[in-house]
Amino acid sequence: MVNNSKIKKRFCPLCSKSLNNNTLRYESKPWKLVKCECSFVYMPEVPIYERMKKEFSWERNFSDEEVISTKKRVRRYIKGFLKRDKLKSLLYRFCNEGEILDIGCGSGAKFNNISNKYIPYGIDISEESAREANEVFKKRGGEAVCAPSTEVLDRFGENKFSGAILRAYLEHEHDPFEVLKNLKYTLKNDAFAIIKVPNYGSINRKIRGNKWCGFRFPDHVNQFTPKTLLTMVSNANYEVVKFNFFDYLPTSDNMWMVIKPKS
Repeated sequence: MVNNSKIKKRFCPLCSKSLNNNTLRYESKPWKLVKCECSFVYMPEVPIYERMKKEFSWERNFSDEEVISTKKRVRRYIKGFLKRDKLKSLLYRFCNEGEILDIGCGSGAKFNNISNKYIPYGIDISEESAREANEVFKKRGGEAVCAPSTEVLDRFGENKFSGAILRAYLEHEHDPFEVLKNLKYTLKNDAFAIIKVPNYGSINRKIRGNKWCGFRFPDHVNQFTPKTLLTMVSNANYEVVKFNFFDYLPTSDNMWMVIKPKS
């Protein structure tokens, strides 16, 4: 049984309501998913941030997984390489040189193959990941901090960043709408933000059910479809710059989107 003092209850991150939620069959007790009447899928109860720093940090959960086969390791490596290549191509295409904010930066490894014309700044909830990223980013003139994004975005000031990376981040964030709203003020007028999230609308999720790779209880607290992702960024006053059919293929487990603040 989970101590209630270590759990945070929350309303729907998209519409801020909690009425008429339908409990879904996807769960890992005591964690569950519900579908709001606005169609957004989320966890109504989540671990408090202090637990996310250590108990449910990505590197701890990853190391606790069962030993995987060589075949799976190869697939994972290839997928990781393709993700970095996709991110790099979008970053080079849309973001001017300068300071880049990476929210959910992890260890900072994604910047290993990115041009030094970009100065990385990062935020991560994991103490170990933020420490590793800070060591990497400082060498390039930036820094990384360990804190909830909602608490530290304003410390960077207004009109600072040439771009932002939210890759594999929004599905973890307890308050994704608030982060998107606050992020706008740290971005320059010509800046873009790159988003990548699991695609809850994918065919694979419907086939795999509870074993779908997009489910990671309890750290994947939000599940986006193309429609709900569009709604959230629009409500946060962003313009969608790139989000075509090939960015959210129903056969893909992930979605990519590029946005910029509306002027």
